[in-house]
Amino acid sequence: MKEIKFMGKRIIIFPGVYEPAEDSYLLIDAVMPIASGDVLDLCCGTGIVGLCIANRVKSVTSIDINPIAIKNTCENFKINLVYDKLNAIVGDLFSPLGKVKFDLITMNPPYLWEEEPMDISWTGGKKGREIIDKFIINVGKFLKKEGKALFIQSTINDIEESLNLINKMGLKGKIVMNRKFLFEEIVVIEIAH
Repeated sequence: MKEIKFMGKRIIIFPGVYEPAEDSYLLIDAVMPIASGDVLDLCCGTGIVGLCIANRVKSVTSIDINPIAIKNTCENFKINLVYDKLNAIVGDLFSPLGKVKFDLITMNPPYLWEEEPMDISWTGGKKGREIIDKFIINVGKFLKKEGKALFIQSTINDIEESLNLINKMGLKGKIVMNRKFLFEEIVVIEIAH
């Protein structure tokens, strides 16, 4: 089991769970200044995003389709003494939720292309957009009127397509942060009503 330290937090990484990387840190940078209220952290992995904002918010609901990731998130919240803020659920994006709404929704989805997804922590299906599109189509139903959703996307997944879909869903979308790497640019897209 691997362990890292980030923003004063001790984070353990279970085998089979996405290890926090540049995309995780970029999302945290974008989320920190606006974190408040009730937060939903989708595709939570190790729980690093929710963990970094736990002391600034009322609650963190973390959801991941990978049961090992949910165990990993719970463990990280326990060792960092913020477990009382956490509601961790195994599930596919919004599917375990009823009609609850959130002040802030975050997502760092798997977005690599793969015809046959081999590793759910990395691949987002054909064109890498399956999870992104499902998120955009449904996020408005779970966002409070003044709430915001922030998610990570790479230029390899057609950012313009996401912005157009956000608009088509009657929401407002914009890029609020970006970082360039060798073969791609990673952006944080913000969605609001």
